[in-house]
Amino acid sequence: MNGSKKYAADGFTYMEMLLSLMTAALIMAVMPAVIALFQTLELQEDYYDTDIFTLDIMETYKASRKIEAAGTAVHFTTDRGKITYRYSSGRIIKSIEDEGFVTLMFNIEEFITAETKEAVSLELKGAADETFIFKK
Repeated sequence: MNGSKKYAADGFTYMEMLLSLMTAALIMAVMPAVIALFQTLELQEDYYDTDIFTLDIMETYKASRKIEAAGTAVHFTTDRGKITYRYSSGRIIKSIEDEGFVTLMFNIEEFITAETKEAVSLELKGAADETFIFKK
């Protein structure tokens, strides 16, 4: 009876070792093809700062009572105070009550604002070509 018991120290059987070697060999054989596949993939450029800027300015617009354009800036009057989005050196900067400057976008070539009785428009050119129209 004592001779038929298997202990952990006995190690692997030959079948278990062959199975693990075959699995390792299969993985090693497939890896070059998988690596070559990933090297041929071309990633699409995505500007996440455009998405963040869009979400932020739309949230501010929804909470605003008044909106006005002033040169290279757009001002929203909200319960939190005057929130300004302005253009400076290829960047769009947000500030609240002219404090706490946060850069929301980079690589902007032009920041064009226009104001009519009914709306304020904001046109961005550069890394993101977007146009926003805010009704007053």
